[in-house]
Amino acid sequence: MIRLPARIEGKPVKREEPCRVCGATSAEQIGTVDYWDIKTSRLVKCPLCRHIQLDPMLTDDETSRGCFAYYIEELLRTGHEEMAKNCVRNFRRGVLFGFSLKKKNILPGQVLELGPGSGYFSAGLQFVFPQCLVTVMDVNPEVLRSNREHHQYKTIQGLPDNFIEEYQGKFDLVIARDIIEHVTNISTVLTNINLYLKPGGHLHFITPNGHEDVWKHYLTAILKGQPSLLLINHVNYYDGKGLRDLLYMKGFTPVDYYTYTIKTTLRGSGWKKSSKLMNPVSGNGGMNLNISDPNSTGLKQQAGTFLNSAGEYINNKTREFSNIGFSKEEILNHWYISHKATWITYLYSRFQHGVIIRLRPELNVGHEIYGLFKTVVH
Repeated sequence: MIRLPARIEGKPVKREEPCRVCGATSAEQIGTVDYWDIKTSRLVKCPLCRHIQLDPMLTDDETSRGCFAYYIEELLRTGHEEMAKNCVRNFRRGVLFGFSLKKKNILPGQVLELGPGSGYFSAGLQFVFPQCLVTVMDVNPEVLRSNREHHQYKTIQGLPDNFIEEYQGKFDLVIARDIIEHVTNISTVLTNINLYLKPGGHLHFITPNGHEDVWKHYLTAILKGQPSLLLINHVNYYDGKGLRDLLYMKGFTPVDYYTYTIKTTLRGSGWKKSSKLMNPVSGNGGMNLNISDPNSTGLKQQAGTFLNSAGEYINNKTREFSNIGFSKEEILNHWYISHKATWITYLYSRFQHGVIIRLRPELNVGHEIYGLFKTVVH
């Protein structure tokens, strides 16, 4: 009998660092990962709050180095044409989100987006709310430069984990799409977001379903008995109930909360023990390497592209990549994008990205978790 989702079990261990959600000092080790050649960490599952995270966690400097290396690798791998398509897709998703807020009579004036990427999700939001002002926060100076040049957003260089007092109580809406799985201390980040929001403000996020996201690393551990490769810094793997409970504890109440995109589940993610679903085995063998070591063996990405250490990759590849080679006008030059007929833009966006099946996150089934939460006004 197939159980969805399948149980993830590990051996009891004492943690090097307390759980960043509940403070527990014990855990179950379910795998080991090498973050580039920067750090080897255990993947541990908390027996109390069910949160899965790295132990030990990455430092700010380790996160910054790995993120910049992955940013370059992704740009070189994706290509300009696909990058332009991704920008339009994010714009359409922003349009859909904006219209969903409008239906709820949520009218944001000041918006903060954490980890904005290309910035086109917030551009879609501005399409619906032309008067809203967008500020973006990212640790990567190249991302911030792109957002300033393409969208004229105000930019903040920093990590969501580090609170900036001057922005306390400034924003009506904080957007954190595909970012909370990357932060080193989710409890601190949610506290900071609440402080950034005005009373009654809203938080919107999407994040991978932690059960399916961690499954590939878990399979490498149980089928190969070796560390798996971690290039993109997913350091948190959220349990649907645990994440909701944490948000409650941090002063948020749900407006929308669900999982979607079950194609990954149907293909076996989260329940099928198949080597085809494994994450690649690390070339580092679970050993921390000195990034300046000329004898570094390097890493191999799933697609087969040879990658040196993070530091070497940054030094050798930075000159090869350039920022998006399209103007905003070119990217948004599509027949269905029109300020004179916004309903056409909405209908086309809904046709492309509308969610049909919505499941309770507590089931831990589905690829993505979607959340729109409101701060509790005391």
